[in-house]
Amino acid sequence: MLVLATGGIGFGLGRASVEWSTPDTFAIDGSMTVSGNCGSGGYSDMRDGAQVEIVNQDNKVLGVSTLKREDVSCHFTFTVRDIPTGERLYGASTGNSNRGVIWKTQAEAMSEGFHLTLG
Repeated sequence: MLVLATGGIGFGLGRASVEWSTPDTFAIDGSMTVSGNCGSGGYSDMRDGAQVEIVNQDNKVLGVSTLKREDVSCHFTFTVRDIPTGERLYGASTGNSNRGVIWKTQAEAMSEGFHLTLG
């Protein structure tokens, strides 16, 4: 598991969806878990409906989705569909720009998805 400095974003293992829209795209399932009071204070950007972006190595946006709160805790899920294959790297980001981007290869993005931990 890759974990960034305190307040950063880390990723664990997961799974990308096997839903295929066309032969040259795939879907990524992911999650965000906030260890703290999400939706307020320093985590006010982590809330139901917050935007999630998947970008390529040139920071071109490949797909967008939103966080969906799963329960009363600070655990959210998301699915980004129609991500084109063939990029060198795939990055995931959510929240404000200070949160950064976590990078994976296509094989990693397809098999693991992106599962973030904040706090």
